[in-house]
Amino acid sequence: MNNLALTGALATAPATAFTELRERPRFWFPLLAVVLSTAAVVYWYYSIVDIEWLKDVLYANNPDFQKLPEADRARAMGMFTRTTLLWSSLIGTFVVVPIIYVLSALYYWLSAKVTKIPLGFKHWFALACWSSVIGTVVTAILLATSNNPQIGPGVMAPLSLNELLLHRPVGSPGQTMFDTLGIPALLSWALSIIAVRTWSGRSWGFSTLFILLPAVVIYGIWAFVAFK
Repeated sequence: MNNLALTGALATAPATAFTELRERPRFWFPLLAVVLSTAAVVYWYYSIVDIEWLKDVLYANNPDFQKLPEADRARAMGMFTRTTLLWSSLIGTFVVVPIIYVLSALYYWLSAKVTKIPLGFKHWFALACWSSVIGTVVTAILLATSNNPQIGPGVMAPLSLNELLLHRPVGSPGQTMFDTLGIPALLSWALSIIAVRTWSGRSWGFSTLFILLPAVVIYGIWAFVAFK
């Protein structure tokens, strides 16, 4: 099964896709697809957004920024340019996304060692990459069809819980957390649970706990800090 066929199988027959990946684990295609598509959307967004308007959106609800002396606020706003945002976001995409996949794979690999699932790090890194191939199609459509340069940063996560239901403004408690929760995260977790079930032969309960335990801990701590 080639990479395109494997991508289609993830949507139509994920157990079959993960059976294939158990026999031939590979990760370069999904890793590059996610990183490059994300970088393209980031570049597109920061190339067209109204920067002065975006400054107001990002800082209007930031209490720490509002507490700064006026001279410090002016200096910070002066450093907030299209070029700075564009390149810092692109560098972050090329560095942070692979690091997240490595950390996820490391957790899976260590958990597999403890629970005696005989698979190597390459399998778990492949899982981290393939389970995230949700794509950036919706974001691209929103950017392509918008005639207004005043596009909020939420367009980068159009299927998040915040964009779909909560609509919390930038800088408000929990806004960043809710931007990371949504349909893509649920699909990624669902695919990962199917993968563990397929690879280990264990129960759905074991597979769900294997995948969701770190998410419950991380989001629990995040929520406590955000809303304390």
